[in-house]
Amino acid sequence: MARITDTASLRIRADIFFGISVQIIGIVFLARLIMDIGNRMVYPFIPQFSAGLGLTIAGFGWLLFFRGVVGITGPIFGVWSDRYGRRKILVAGLIGQAIGAISLAVSQQGWAVFPMVLAGLSATAFIPAQQAYISDQVPYQKRGRALASVEFGWSISAIVALPVIGWLIETFGWRSPLLALSLISLIGAFIVQWQLPPTGERRVQASLPWLEIRTIFLMGNVIASVSTAFLVFVAASVFITVWGIWLTAEFNFDAVILGLVATAIGVAELGGAGLSSLFIDRIGKKRGSGLAVFLMTVAYILLPLTQSASALAIATLIVMGTIFEFTIISLIALFSEQVPEARGTVLSLTFLGIGLGSAIAPPITTILWEQYGLGIVCAVAAASLLAALGLLWKFVPDYQTAP
Repeated sequence: MARITDTASLRIRADIFFGISVQIIGIVFLARLIMDIGNRMVYPFIPQFSAGLGLTIAGFGWLLFFRGVVGITGPIFGVWSDRYGRRKILVAGLIGQAIGAISLAVSQQGWAVFPMVLAGLSATAFIPAQQAYISDQVPYQKRGRALASVEFGWSISAIVALPVIGWLIETFGWRSPLLALSLISLIGAFIVQWQLPPTGERRVQASLPWLEIRTIFLMGNVIASVSTAFLVFVAASVFITVWGIWLTAEFNFDAVILGLVATAIGVAELGGAGLSSLFIDRIGKKRGSGLAVFLMTVAYILLPLTQSASALAIATLIVMGTIFEFTIISLIALFSEQVPEARGTVLSLTFLGIGLGSAIAPPITTILWEQYGLGIVCAVAAASLLAALGLLWKFVPDYQTAP
């Protein structure tokens, strides 16, 4: 009896800490983990996937562009999420990812653009709806830690999944992880549909006409949030695109070793998410994310200096992974309070910026890499981060800097 009481007490304390049921956090985390595996699985293994599809590295970069550019559809999914409920959009996103993965496995060359676009649409629908689902139920004072607990999925996908994916590619070929992803995405959709409760309230945005929605699109803080998200994710996508290509070319790493490096970066990202969860609500979401963007800029300037030693290069990538994850989670919490009555729409708009940044970065990165090398790639990323820092500090308000 005492053990049951202690367990119940621990669970209550956890619910109070996060501001939401741990059971709900767990289900949303699992769904997000599955989506994140799909989102990031190709980046460390660009040489292997591009060869399997019969494409050059630059050609595969354009596939990633098309996957990201469909983020412009984000506002449509955001309005649907506000009107019809988050859970329906979450389920649709996971099913779309399942179909896209199995379609990519049977594609060759240019035909791969269609499943990649479907994968992009799935992420565009899923991620803002997931973030809005959590934000709906957690007060702003605790929202950073609640969102961070789900964002752990991004880093854990690297720690757990990417080494397995590297082994699958080396052992069974490049198609095998895509088939596995399709299966687990369908399982995730089933769990979300039958185990995740709806938010239980009618979306406020459902009563707003399109004219008022357009007004939200044009608000200064919303435009600044979208632009900041765009610039930060240009730099973030440069990072996740270039490191696997760079380590393969510079140090001749194979898929298994790249998977292990991805695990190390994933552990670092987990640390960054943990730091955000613990401290961002205390130090202020704007102040903390601004500092992280500045540190990331410095890291990009230093990265080309590490090309002479693989251990130093990997160590720098690990530090960058920590800072990036801290930055992204802190910004999401900040963006979520810009227009609370239309949170799903605003988060989908910021995902539009994220999608466009993620879209243009891979082809820019691969083209600049092939022509000029790592130095110019890092310079472009650093410039994007400096521009993001200026917008963030000048135009994106923090409505509460401390709990």
